[in-house]
Amino acid sequence: MPTAFQKELGTLAHRLADLCALVAIAFEDATRAVLESDRTLGGRVREDAAAVAALGAACEDQACALLALHAPREEDVKAVVAAVHAAADLTRMGGLAREVAEPRRVPVELRPALGRLGGHAVAAARALQGLLAGNGGAVLADAVALAEAAERELREEAGAAVDVVLLAAI
Repeated sequence: MPTAFQKELGTLAHRLADLCALVAIAFEDATRAVLESDRTLGGRVREDAAAVAALGAACEDQACALLALHAPREEDVKAVVAAVHAAADLTRMGGLAREVAEPRRVPVELRPALGRLGGHAVAAARALQGLLAGNGGAVLADAVALAEAAERELREEAGAAVDVVLLAAI
């Protein structure tokens, strides 16, 4: 029978899965907002990013409460710390979606690359969501590794796309 701590850790994992779903929606909308030059959709992404930040902060608070109210074992402490990292990474991804949705002119030749980048972000968020929703707190460390790898990949690809845009503007 799971302990109270394990149940709360599972609840935290499910909240993180909800956070992943919000990030995926934000990136889907951000990508469409830029590709379709839709300012209304861009405004919704800003709202989504605010919701991501709020839920991310709530997840971090819940993780801190778990540590403060229980005497977890070392492996449980690692899972809670992993949850904090995942919440922070997902919150940053929400902020990145907000930045992507900012109104700007995107050259036609870069639109396919931007669409692919958005697709990668959505796929990473959905994969992490499935991992967290399916297994609860047991796989938080794996989830953090996936979130960090996805964010790193997106930043590298986005950096290359920004370089191309800057070169095209010269």
